[in-house]
Amino acid sequence: MTSRTRTFATFFTVALAATLLGALFTTHAGSPPPRPFGAGGRTATATAVPVALQAGDSGASLGLNTFSDIARAVNDGVVNINTEKLVRRPRSPFHEFFGGQPNFGQPDDDDRIRQTSLGSGFVIDAEGYILTNRHVIEGADEISVTFPDGKRYEAKVIGQDARTDVALIKIEPEETLTVLPMGDSDSCRPGEWVMAIGNPFGLGNSVSVGVVSFHGRDVPLQRYTSIEMIQTDAAINPGNSGGPLLNARGEVIGINTMIMTDGASRVNAGVGFSVPINVATEILPQLRERGKVIRGWMGVTIQAVTDELAETYGLDEAKGAIVSSVTADSPAEDAGIEPEDVILAADGRAIGDNGDLSRYIASKAPGTEVELDVFRDGRHRTISITLGTFPEDPRAPGARTEDTDRPRLGMSVRDLTPDLAQRVGVPQDTRGVLITDVETGEPAEEAGLVPGDVIVSVNGETVESVNDFEKAIGGFEGGDRIRLRVRSAQGYRIVVLRLK
Repeated sequence: MTSRTRTFATFFTVALAATLLGALFTTHAGSPPPRPFGAGGRTATATAVPVALQAGDSGASLGLNTFSDIARAVNDGVVNINTEKLVRRPRSPFHEFFGGQPNFGQPDDDDRIRQTSLGSGFVIDAEGYILTNRHVIEGADEISVTFPDGKRYEAKVIGQDARTDVALIKIEPEETLTVLPMGDSDSCRPGEWVMAIGNPFGLGNSVSVGVVSFHGRDVPLQRYTSIEMIQTDAAINPGNSGGPLLNARGEVIGINTMIMTDGASRVNAGVGFSVPINVATEILPQLRERGKVIRGWMGVTIQAVTDELAETYGLDEAKGAIVSSVTADSPAEDAGIEPEDVILAADGRAIGDNGDLSRYIASKAPGTEVELDVFRDGRHRTISITLGTFPEDPRAPGARTEDTDRPRLGMSVRDLTPDLAQRVGVPQDTRGVLITDVETGEPAEEAGLVPGDVIVSVNGETVESVNDFEKAIGGFEGGDRIRLRVRSAQGYRIVVLRLK
């Protein structure tokens, strides 16, 4: 190498080092600190995330220590959540034949076992409010929260929401808490760096890093409603549920909620989903004040407009939501909405698909008047509807849960619609009732039934609605056995359900 070449290489190396140092300095000095989420709009007194780890806007360069700085700053505000509940012990159908005695009364102590579960959460308020997933604490008799330093508190549920799988719990802190700052999930973009923190497999707080894979993925949650989730490849595993997804500024942009696997294992496969933090912060006031979320409701079953359907309706494009059924005595029926109406806009806002309409209506309070652009019989018409209250209770129209005067089944069912059929992987013309919930240790679980199964017949009698199902099981008593024909994405099977 010539002297001139060596001199040029040295100069280039120095220039490159200076450029990297300059970029690193810019990253660490870029933007103002995020604000913590305080109760009632008050400024929370708590340990704040240092300004030094902020990275400007979402597209800013990252420093070499950005993620380690974030982890160090927020880790103390991420907690492990342990729950316990008493459930009925699963019993073998051969139990009574080998010395066991049937229990026709209330279960005794030998019939119950203590079930534990693990999850994560994060502090959002200096007064001890913690956000997590609803499925982490659902049905728990006892909830405890453990901080990274080993400090443990008993917690109580303040509010929970099945539609978004969000729960708010509270502890009575004896020390200053690290409050995680809230970001803006609407502004995150695919390719943006993110960090997940949680308690995978009960190991304790762990950090994983990835990117936003997709923003706005329409994913069904409990009760077959859906929200637009943040998809990420940051590792999320069992135990991570309820933990925070953070951006490169150390702000929470999501609540880690679920993963997608190949079915053979429960471990992360690079496809995880988080509830956007804006969805959670929007309902927090109601969770604090009411313990639940009250939403607007139309009373219709809707489905997306496909290209083929758009052509048959005479629509120029596959946009909007088709009404496939109208609930009796609902706001939709009162307003004159009919099956096969195509709803193209609400309050002047174009409707992209059925999920778009569902989310818009759910964002409105009961009693709100909404103006709909409806396409019917080849022409547009405007229909005004006054919203009712969204039936969070599954015993609302078109659903059934347990009745204390009936034999116990240990499951909840609802009418199957074409949209729900598509979501659970059965043909849209399937007739039956959809299982939406199965209780641990109850007859339905013992028979191998799971949420998403469709009951198509009872003892050979076809059932096409919840009313049909009620009539078919109405004559049975505790101890009786009934035969169910069940359909799922894997096909048909026959099961025997022993009533309690």
